[in-house]
Amino acid sequence: MSTRRIGLSMLWIVCCVGSSFAKDNSVRYRQLSMAEYKDKVAGGWIGQAIGVLWGQWTEGKWQGQIVPFDLKDWYRIKPEVQKQIQTIKDQRERAEFRNKAKNDLNNWEIWQPDKMSDQDDLYVEFMFLHSIRTYGLDVTAQEIAEDWVKYLDNDRVWCANRGAYGNFLKGIWPPRSGHPRYTPWGDAIDFQIESDLFGLICPGLPRISNAWGDKVGHIMNYGDGVYAGMAMAAMYSEAFFESDPHRLAEYSLRAIPAESGYAQMVRDVLDLHKQYPNWEDSWHKLEPKWGRKDGKRVSGVDVRINGAYVYMGLLYGDGDFWKTMNISMRCGRDSDCNPSSSAGILGTALGLKGIPDKWKILRDVPIENRSIKEIYATQIQWDEIIEATVEVGKWNILQHGGYLEKGVFYIPYQIPTSPPLEQTIWEETENAK
Repeated sequence: MSTRRIGLSMLWIVCCVGSSFAKDNSVRYRQLSMAEYKDKVAGGWIGQAIGVLWGQWTEGKWQGQIVPFDLKDWYRIKPEVQKQIQTIKDQRERAEFRNKAKNDLNNWEIWQPDKMSDQDDLYVEFMFLHSIRTYGLDVTAQEIAEDWVKYLDNDRVWCANRGAYGNFLKGIWPPRSGHPRYTPWGDAIDFQIESDLFGLICPGLPRISNAWGDKVGHIMNYGDGVYAGMAMAAMYSEAFFESDPHRLAEYSLRAIPAESGYAQMVRDVLDLHKQYPNWEDSWHKLEPKWGRKDGKRVSGVDVRINGAYVYMGLLYGDGDFWKTMNISMRCGRDSDCNPSSSAGILGTALGLKGIPDKWKILRDVPIENRSIKEIYATQIQWDEIIEATVEVGKWNILQHGGYLEKGVFYIPYQIPTSPPLEQTIWEETENAK
């Protein structure tokens, strides 16, 4: 039976009944209670949100530099300092003042968030979630792209997403929309920061999360840009059963081509972590190798150097929530997105119940929505996102060989498999036309 346009509640009945009677005693299953699944989904979402909101005031301000201080609370640049920066008319003087001001912790203040800001780390995933719920698990990449054109504010997309959106308007649809022939953003960070959902709906199913990565990642990215998202989703997927960040990092390598630049970067971070107890020593090795090309600094949204700083947080954070996101932030570059990824993965492993109270206050605040108003309310509630994710995840588990019995999921054990390097089958088909 096709999953397309069948209501989720009806589809759950179809899949649940079918899977219950299709139990294979030769298959190895891993168990995950419904309650634990929901708690870990919540931990993944709230972890992402904490990391990006906490780091948003540092975003892009330290390129090729270490942020010189820790942020041990919810910190932001003081409003009066921000206002002073904006009053300086000379561009060069303004830049000099901004650079000086940012490095003085006296210009920062503790604050208490009363809402989650409108962040593309989250709302692009909300769009994916909407499309899956509308069209079913076999939603096509073009249907997702068409939903962007219908509902996503064009002024609220950047980098690879903006390049893809522009391609849609020209009639260039996925997977061509993410190909280097049509966009210069193939190696940008976009899918890396938007692939979290596909790990959350694929607990213990890394091959299925990779299939989603192949389909959705090529909407806006290519090559390492896609592999980055696959690696992130694989870590989320396994975090439902594994809490050791070191093992999760090693696990992610099995989901991507060993020959890829992204895999080489991950191996470098793992090797440096073994050599240097201090994360800053590793940073000084990584930044010259992956942060520069042909003597010039790479883009601030390059997926390899930013991906390195996600892994740095996970490895050197060693399971501590604040330490993990603080290291990912202090490495600089895209220093809100990187702690969002590392904190989201760790949040999934810990579950919402394991995130310290100081940070998980975001669970009870609304999400500002300025980007996708036609399909979500002006203020989105976390319950809506978490429950929808759990519903789709349940659907996905049952569709791929799992079953639910007495409140416990039985999920078939999967070993990650990597895609072929650069996945060019469709490109060759196009060239043959």
